[in-house]
Amino acid sequence: MLNTVYKISQGIRKLSQLSYRSVVIKFVRPNTTYTNVFRSQKQKKEEGGEAIKWILLMIPVTSFGLGCWQVYRLQWKLELIDMLQAKSNSEPIDMPTNFEELNNLEFRPVKVRGEFLHDREIMIGPRALIEEHQAMPRTGSLMSDPKKNQGWLLITPFKITDTGDVILVNRGWIPKSLRPKDKRQPSMVEGEVELTGVVRLTENRRPFMPKNHPEKGSWFYRDLHQMSAHLNCSPVWLDARGIPDPPEGWPIPNQTRVTIRNEHLSYLVTWYSLSALTAIMWHRYFIRKLPLL
Repeated sequence: MLNTVYKISQGIRKLSQLSYRSVVIKFVRPNTTYTNVFRSQKQKKEEGGEAIKWILLMIPVTSFGLGCWQVYRLQWKLELIDMLQAKSNSEPIDMPTNFEELNNLEFRPVKVRGEFLHDREIMIGPRALIEEHQAMPRTGSLMSDPKKNQGWLLITPFKITDTGDVILVNRGWIPKSLRPKDKRQPSMVEGEVELTGVVRLTENRRPFMPKNHPEKGSWFYRDLHQMSAHLNCSPVWLDARGIPDPPEGWPIPNQTRVTIRNEHLSYLVTWYSLSALTAIMWHRYFIRKLPLL
């Protein structure tokens, strides 16, 4: 009897030990799984943070490279402007008989002989006066002083003696007070003259610039095809050269505008500023582990 009781107690003891082990296993195994999951998520988060860190570094690096590119572009544009200014001040050549050659001679001075047709003159404007000492002429009248610099360009058809062709000559700038012909009669030269002018090609209308209205006598930009059709002449334009201080009542010549857009300095400052700002933010957040704000 005692032997039987002893065997039963041993069996119950073994069963209780097995139950305890299963409980321990059930509790221990899930805990191990959760630990691995958390560790894996943390590792992926760190790897993602490293990737974002180096991707964001491309912002200051790229903007710095664009700033360096604008330094090159600025130097190139200044050299181009100097070249065109030197070209416009070079020794004049004879006007070619084939006007197609003028397409390769913009800003080049040419000599021509003929007479002005004052009865067919037109005006373009308002335009600002280009003064001889200005390194970069202004290209419009919005930045000019209305009491001093606002005026018009006087465009007069010119009949060439040798060929009989009629071209357009920009005689120069006149103020508002000289728009009426009777106030500048001495400047309306009659008979044959020889003049030197700078070749200019047609001009595209800029954004927000009004359209030309030939029927109203309103001209805002140099459209050679439109002007030549209206005035029945060849689509050829010369900016007249002359003395910088003409007699009173005469148009002021030398109004050649080297209209090349040059905003590379502002682009340069913008890209370098962006590079410096984003580099400071990147260093503060990723290296020093500080908040951005």
